[in-house]
Amino acid sequence: MLKKFLFASAVLFASVNSFASEMYVIDSPTTKILNYGSYDVSFRAFSDGGVHARLDFGVFKFLNLGISWELGQFLGNKDIKAAVPSISVKFRLYEGDMTLPGIALGYDGQGYFYNSDYDGDFKQRGKGLYLVAGRELFFEGLLLDFGLNMNDFSNPNICVFLNAMVPIYKDSLFFIAEYDNISYFPDARLNAGVRFALTESTDIDFVIRDCFGKRADDKMPNERVFKVSYTGKF
Repeated sequence: MLKKFLFASAVLFASVNSFASEMYVIDSPTTKILNYGSYDVSFRAFSDGGVHARLDFGVFKFLNLGISWELGQFLGNKDIKAAVPSISVKFRLYEGDMTLPGIALGYDGQGYFYNSDYDGDFKQRGKGLYLVAGRELFFEGLLLDFGLNMNDFSNPNICVFLNAMVPIYKDSLFFIAEYDNISYFPDARLNAGVRFALTESTDIDFVIRDCFGKRADDKMPNERVFKVSYTGKF
């Protein structure tokens, strides 16, 4: 039975051709957008039974619109903490070529760990307004992105993020990593994980957020995250 299972798993991963969504690495965006008439739906399970649902649409060739919703303590027996749904928009300003990187401008209001007692806001703010540039570098399949974002307009502060997707096995297994909020050290986070492409439309992420975060006496310790994404076309 074990041999049959291992053989079936090997066939499955060897047969896939691509992964579903390239729009985000973990928390940070890339320059990629959905094709016109496409959609991407994802569900992300995180600490304390929380679930984060997201739906994005390719409205035009250069424009994506999306909505997301965080439900804290959704899994388990505690009262659900429902955040206000957040919107997102991304414009691809330049697709990129052999010499210049792609460029995208966007807004994403989705934060993390909503708390109605925390001024009715997220303990970790979303990207807010951002500008990101990226391209394939060094070898085929390695995607690198660099971006700037501002998520607090009452107290403007420019943050910096870097992310990468590194192919491990063909187009079916990737190492994903990002360094977020680089310019603001108290909130700086190194996130890393792996992405499995189960089919051309479906991928699964296993991630550790804030890899070097404290396990005790820290309001936001590191956490294990599981995410499923599906991309389709109307």
